[in-house]
Amino acid sequence: MQGIDVPSMLNDGGLTPEEAKNVELMEYLLACAEKVGKQSFDRAAGLLSICDRLASKTGNPVQRVGYYFCNALRQRIEGREINAGGKYGKPLASDTAVTLPDKNALEFRNRVPFYNASQLAAVQIMVENVAGEKRIHLIELRMGSGLPAIALMQALSGRADPIELLRITALANDAAEEQFMEASTGRRLADFARGMGLPFSFNVVRFCMFPSGAHKDQLDLEPNEAAVVLSEFALGPMIGRPKRLEAMMKLIRTVRPRVMVVIETEANHNAPDFGHRFVEALFTVGGYFDCLATCMEGNEEARAAVESWYLNDRIRNVLVAEGEERIIRDVKIRVWRKYFARFGMLEIPVRGLALQHANLVIRRSPYAGSCLVALDYKSLMIGWKDVPLLFVSAWKFMKAIPH
Repeated sequence: MQGIDVPSMLNDGGLTPEEAKNVELMEYLLACAEKVGKQSFDRAAGLLSICDRLASKTGNPVQRVGYYFCNALRQRIEGREINAGGKYGKPLASDTAVTLPDKNALEFRNRVPFYNASQLAAVQIMVENVAGEKRIHLIELRMGSGLPAIALMQALSGRADPIELLRITALANDAAEEQFMEASTGRRLADFARGMGLPFSFNVVRFCMFPSGAHKDQLDLEPNEAAVVLSEFALGPMIGRPKRLEAMMKLIRTVRPRVMVVIETEANHNAPDFGHRFVEALFTVGGYFDCLATCMEGNEEARAAVESWYLNDRIRNVLVAEGEERIIRDVKIRVWRKYFARFGMLEIPVRGLALQHANLVIRRSPYAGSCLVALDYKSLMIGWKDVPLLFVSAWKFMKAIPH
């Protein structure tokens, strides 16, 4: 594809028959994507039929990647032919809506070290920025498993000077999410805090779908508490709704937290050009498939569930959906730096114990030799082999926004 750097995986020198077949599949996929990008759907359909013969849902990682990308290309071709206006018959699930079966999600988290490494680094950054404070308020923009909150409790319970209160406020997108957090996550966190003898309170605030979002008053901030903000994969899904994202950033700025820690996907899935978006998705998702093949070896059921639920949903949303239906619009850290600067945010280094904790999690993993842990300016980059997959960055708010 002209103007696009194709990953080095397409180098066909001295390949085994299986590797040569993999290269052939990738070449036909790229050619098909190019025709789709040019809206040459008849020619794309012909190339896609060749890809179908080379791909396999149960084959090696490259063949499985090909299988799901073939399905996405087919949906895009059929959707374009049926709906010339670019609308698709069935809305795709957003990144925030994806829910893996519990046992498979747990297996995924236990075997793939990226997430624990990023969360422990984030918690250490927050702990260091509230050292000596008696009343601490954690605001989570998107609370998932609650593991960062539990890790924060463990760290605070070990302090020589006990805290007076840990408050946690979780932001919910809708009523269903609010109810789940209160009934499940909040209760679990309260039980854990009680077991550790930690003074604790939990609250859920709905960041509604209206552009104005939540208000500072709803967070019930107290003048004698130190606030910290954790955004774990919370801002990326808002990129397609710029007013909502801006409202969130303005809300956080009014909080003036001691630190804001951001964990996001390191990828460029927001390119307007379909061809560039396709190659970037192929490169990034390919890294995940290769990682899962190694880390989840021996548990094919869980691996297949992660691929067919989570990764398949991401592929479809990035490649098939358009407009407001395309929720997954990941951008790289360099783009976030420019955006955060608009709100007077200053990047601070991820270093010291935060960096050590992340490295320790990776080193203890049996797959440490294949993991990427590196610094990108002041932020921590974590990935698989030579593919960066996520970053951890820390930010403070300047008193005045520079003009």
